[in-house]
Amino acid sequence: MANNSATNIDWNEFRRQFEQFGKSSKSPAFSPDQTSNPAGYDLSSLQTQIGTVQQKLDSAQGSLKNYYTTRYDQEYSAQGLGEIKNKIANLDSKIATEKGTRDESISKTRRNPYYSAATITGESSEIERLANSTINNYVDERNSLAGQYNTTLDEVTKKVAAETGEKEREVDELKYNLANLTKQLSDYKDTLRTELDRESDEEHWEMEFMLKLQEADQRAKEASNGGGGNSTAGERFSARISQGLEPDPSLRATAERLMSQGIDDPTRLGYSGDLAVQLESEIAYLRKQSPEKTSAPAQASGTTAEGTFRREVRDAWKEGYNPEQLKQVYGSVQFTDSKKSASEIIDDEWRIKTAGGVGGFLGRLFRIGV
Repeated sequence: MANNSATNIDWNEFRRQFEQFGKSSKSPAFSPDQTSNPAGYDLSSLQTQIGTVQQKLDSAQGSLKNYYTTRYDQEYSAQGLGEIKNKIANLDSKIATEKGTRDESISKTRRNPYYSAATITGESSEIERLANSTINNYVDERNSLAGQYNTTLDEVTKKVAAETGEKEREVDELKYNLANLTKQLSDYKDTLRTELDRESDEEHWEMEFMLKLQEADQRAKEASNGGGGNSTAGERFSARISQGLEPDPSLRATAERLMSQGIDDPTRLGYSGDLAVQLESEIAYLRKQSPEKTSAPAQASGTTAEGTFRREVRDAWKEGYNPEQLKQVYGSVQFTDSKKSASEIIDDEWRIKTAGGVGGFLGRLFRIGV
């Protein structure tokens, strides 16, 4: 029966038309269950790129660890620098030995009592000449090897340093790419939150608007019936509760709808302030009038949007419901924008909630309330 008030407004018909207008006028908002992404983001591709770059970065950093030392040792050995260094050390030893032999021979000659001064001078000069000739040959060979060693060592050092620098630049580039992709993921999350907040604000505004109109209608009824006097709406509301009367008959339809969804707290659907208190009181009153409704969740029926239903299911997880209980409650619910059954959506939400590993974490990351 139409709810015609003193203002001649059929509120049931008004609510139906207003909700239909909201659906047709709002641009399609993004929800986590849709396959499209806000602001042109391709989430699947973005996650794949982040994983690929992270793997490359880990591999590049692993290759860079001890790279300089390892390559230096390889090039040092390949260029034969170890052998050259040994030859230099061997020549240093020969030079020292020759100098020792020379000095010892000259000393013996000078100590020979049978040698005259002229003989000592001649012998010493000859020993020194022959020994110095050999020593000088060793020194020339040693200096040549040292020059070769130093030149090759410098080439090896520069080559290994250049290779290491290239590896470090590769790591820096991968770090930059990873930071850029991570920033895109962060922007995606921010955009998603904005989309969801905007959708929630629009739905909340619609409910507030309809309830404000209902309040105006109720006041018009009371004025036309000559009731109410100078008392405020809050005083009249409190008086009806204290008298055991129905708190606000104009909210009965809304309260029954919330009860059919198993909701006792109107704030879960965006109601706030006095409206939430009045609805909660109306629900409590109706439950007292029908105690059988408190023993188990009421069977929900009718039609709704898939995104709205999914949010209801996620809220139910928080209250401790399991999939089988929800299937009993919502088994006959149908959807205006989906061909799926309520049981299929409940199973899908449960799979998302309980999925393990990185995939499960990412699946829940962008779903509010999971």
